[in-house]
Amino acid sequence: MNRSRLEEVALGLVALSGAAVAPNIFPAAQAGLASMAILGADLLLPSIGLLLGVLGVAAWRDHRALVRRMLVGAAAGAVATVGLEAVRLTSFHFGGMPGDLPRLLGVLLTDRFMEGPSPLSDALGYAYHFWNGACFGLLFAVAFGRASWRWTVVYGIALGLGFLASPATTALGVGFLALQMPAMLATVLLAHVVFGVVLGLLLQRRLPVAGGLFGRGARQPA
Repeated sequence: MNRSRLEEVALGLVALSGAAVAPNIFPAAQAGLASMAILGADLLLPSIGLLLGVLGVAAWRDHRALVRRMLVGAAAGAVATVGLEAVRLTSFHFGGMPGDLPRLLGVLLTDRFMEGPSPLSDALGYAYHFWNGACFGLLFAVAFGRASWRWTVVYGIALGLGFLASPATTALGVGFLALQMPAMLATVLLAHVVFGVVLGLLLQRRLPVAGGLFGRGARQPA
């Protein structure tokens, strides 16, 4: 492995580490490690800065494939979250979810649990929700690059199961894996299948070559 490839791998691993922070803020808060307001200030914001720093260094060092995977992955993940939201909001409308999760996230991020949601907390909650989707897209694209949508569906289901197995579902009052609310279990899995399908189709369309840090073709130009 030459020096340029080592540098690209190192930057990619730092990007993966930075992108993994945001999705774990909510479960960590529900596990009692700290409030989301504290974790947001101490971990979420620095992780965003870290990702921007990696992107800048990768562009400066001419790692064009890594830059493209980061940008395309983040954009594809955010768009795929629109598909996820379509399923979630439909289910919420018919009583299939215990609450409006992005609004709850905003309340927790702004430490307004007693006061309730505000326009600012709603905006921050949805921004955090879509940022999580962007991070999940970035994680897949940087690690594996372009792949069949079937693999991204498997990835999406794994993300859904990870959420269901986290302390978040217990804190929402629906038990481990949301077994006390089968409609939520079905909603989460279906929503993440849709997320995986959209993510895979967008990556296939927008990434010109296969491969990522853990796949072939990583050094081909973007």
